[in-house]
Amino acid sequence: MARVTCYMIILLFLLPVPFSFSMDVNDALKYILLIKDVHKYYKTTCIIIVHSDIDTGKFCFAFLENCIITFGLINLKCEIKGEPLYISISRTFFLDSSGEKHRRETIIVSELDQTSLAYIWSRAFSQQGILTMIASFSELSHERKFQDYTTRPLCVIILATKENLIEFSTITRYIDVSFFVWLVMFLPYQENSMRNFCQNPIGNPFNLIFNTEMLVLCYDHPVLREWYALRDDKTRVFDLATWKSGQGLNVTTRNTLYARRNNLFGQTMRISIVNESLFIEMKNGVLSLFWGAVVRELSKSMNFKIEVTSIMSEYGSWNEEEKIWEGVIGELASNKSDMGVAEFSMTSHRLDAVDFSLPLIMSHKRIYFKKPDSSSVHWSAYLKTFNIDIWMVIVCLIVSVPIFLTVIKTRGRVKMNVLTDNYMHVWGIYCQQGLSEFPTETSMRLGFLSIFVSSLIILSAYSASLTSFLTVSTVSLPFSTMEEFVDHGSYGLITFRNSADYEIITSNNRSITLKLKKLIKEKHELPLTAQDGFVQVCNEKVGFYLTKAIMNAMTTIPCKTVYIKASGIDSLALILTKRSPYTGLVNYFIQRYKDNGVMNKLKRMYFVKKQFYDTGYNSVTLSGIAPILSVLAGGILFSCLILIFEKAYHQFCSCESKRTYQFVFWQKFFDREIGTKEGRRDQNLAFKFKKNQLSEILRKNDFLT
Repeated sequence: MARVTCYMIILLFLLPVPFSFSMDVNDALKYILLIKDVHKYYKTTCIIIVHSDIDTGKFCFAFLENCIITFGLINLKCEIKGEPLYISISRTFFLDSSGEKHRRETIIVSELDQTSLAYIWSRAFSQQGILTMIASFSELSHERKFQDYTTRPLCVIILATKENLIEFSTITRYIDVSFFVWLVMFLPYQENSMRNFCQNPIGNPFNLIFNTEMLVLCYDHPVLREWYALRDDKTRVFDLATWKSGQGLNVTTRNTLYARRNNLFGQTMRISIVNESLFIEMKNGVLSLFWGAVVRELSKSMNFKIEVTSIMSEYGSWNEEEKIWEGVIGELASNKSDMGVAEFSMTSHRLDAVDFSLPLIMSHKRIYFKKPDSSSVHWSAYLKTFNIDIWMVIVCLIVSVPIFLTVIKTRGRVKMNVLTDNYMHVWGIYCQQGLSEFPTETSMRLGFLSIFVSSLIILSAYSASLTSFLTVSTVSLPFSTMEEFVDHGSYGLITFRNSADYEIITSNNRSITLKLKKLIKEKHELPLTAQDGFVQVCNEKVGFYLTKAIMNAMTTIPCKTVYIKASGIDSLALILTKRSPYTGLVNYFIQRYKDNGVMNKLKRMYFVKKQFYDTGYNSVTLSGIAPILSVLAGGILFSCLILIFEKAYHQFCSCESKRTYQFVFWQKFFDREIGTKEGRRDQNLAFKFKKNQLSEILRKNDFLT
């Protein structure tokens, strides 16, 4: 049964096929080393062997893979379109390391078709661990769906007839030829009728572009050439390597792709710029400022002409209603321009429409605000001169020292009147007041001396710190982070209209951006230029969401500003059309400019120090001295209250003293009256007694006479 199956397969293999190559299996094997070296040189991920759709040699694969030889030797001979075809099948035996006997079948085909050749190569590469697949020209277009998900493969194109050439030329119209690395092999067939074409290509038959990497083998020619083309539809060639049978690839240059392919031969590059940008300006028909200088350097290095096709007012954004891109990005998306020159920020949405070059500037994002008026002193400024720890120590001293002085004076007893006097004395010392009477005790003198010294040091330090704090004050916003800014909510937010920052704020679903979205102004109120944005910052209570690089590029600003850091770093770059063939070359020269110092030179040339409008010295307003006036008014009011309290207390005490005095006075008066009456009564009694005695004496005298 196996023998019958093998005979049937051989008969199927001998069926007529459109054409075959004038080479045997040994000739086919000599290309394997060449293909492997090309795969290694371009660092491709896999090999795709592409053959003609006209050729149908799949039976050969079945024959080579599945035929089980059960006989010793078979020699067959037949003719296909007049071409002889010899098939030799032999069987040998060998012993493995364990001594077990095995069979080995060798198949020699003297004439091969394209599919057979492809399967021979595929088998050889698979045995070497190289991922390989076989496809026809029509199947090649289906591989586009993997373009965004895999690294470029190596496509080996087998061309033997003009029909194959036409097939391949047709299919290249519908695929991105820059995605694949091509090895086009013009293999021997009949009289090699395409030798003149492969050595001197006419026009652009394979629809090549500038960054196409195609290596062409022209029959037995020892030189392999790179083919590429510009817009003039003229195929240009470059001798890249040589090869000999059995020796593989010998690359004749060490230059990278864009080191050897960097001339656009005066091709015109259509450019769109942003009006009133800080980095690009059209002046007297020449691009100027930093971005303009970079493009001029690229024009010299790449040898292209600059043609400004449009000057737009917006960078570019997606119009949801019309489903189109607007601004400069819209010009590139509609293929009206080749390059957009301005400070474009890279976003994932924009990457779907255009290509970005390497970043020319990396810049942090910030939110800029008008600097608060330095003449307006915060009420807490008088307390910020000392740390809270120092204030606590001072308060503890004022509270505790009078108690110690009272204990010292009263020898351990606390009397309220003495304690009150000491509090008044200590407070007066710290307010730069003296003592009405210096104590006589030595211990009290030492205590008051220590208080005087400490108050002198504290007041001197406070005066110096307060003076420097008020004169050289660091004006700060009521917030210092982006989170505090959105939570504070007292400021609005602006950014460039239809810019990447506006897109990020309005389309991102992060919690912080959702809060920013509530603070941002209406779209029609947003500025188109940085100057307009800072005018709003200086006249309104808004913050300007901006990159540091744009701020540094400004020469004049209407007012002084302060900022808080925002999240993220912005990459500012040029843009090119999607899958532009010149993106790699532009990136190559930008990296060279960074390495050899050209980029830094241009930055120093165009990024000058900004100037602020001189508003003169700020006059001190009433609000600026409001804290001082408040302290003065508060002190006067407090003094008046104390005075009123003292007067009331004095009156109350005077009334009590008067009543007590009157009571004592009347008591003394009554005591005096009573004493007077008693004295008078005694005097009267004594007088009466004396009078009575005198009367008695006179009577006795009369009686005697």
